[in-house]
Amino acid sequence: MMKLNNYIIYWLYLLGDLMENKQVPKREEKLWSEIKNYQVATNNARILGVLDELIINEKTGKIVDIAIRVESDRNIHVKGAKRNGDLLLVPFAKVEKVGEFIIVTE
Repeated sequence: MMKLNNYIIYWLYLLGDLMENKQVPKREEKLWSEIKNYQVATNNARILGVLDELIINEKTGKIVDIAIRVESDRNIHVKGAKRNGDLLLVPFAKVEKVGEFIIVTE
């Protein structure tokens, strides 16, 4: 897997939740520099930390995990996530919404 750190990338993210009629959500392009250090919270309003990196599958080019920098003394658990030092690796599929915060399913 490849880690993105200081590269400029475009992140297509969802603006708002899916409508009840299952319409395709509106997307907007963002530079990596604009979303790095966004706060990440759970859908239960628990702050996890800040977005540090995106983990990309080199073969497919798809984002597989988001790396969240958490305080080292915090004992944070999210189902399906892995802890690697002060980083919490959360599967990208758990990202629900990106706005002022990045919201992940707990």
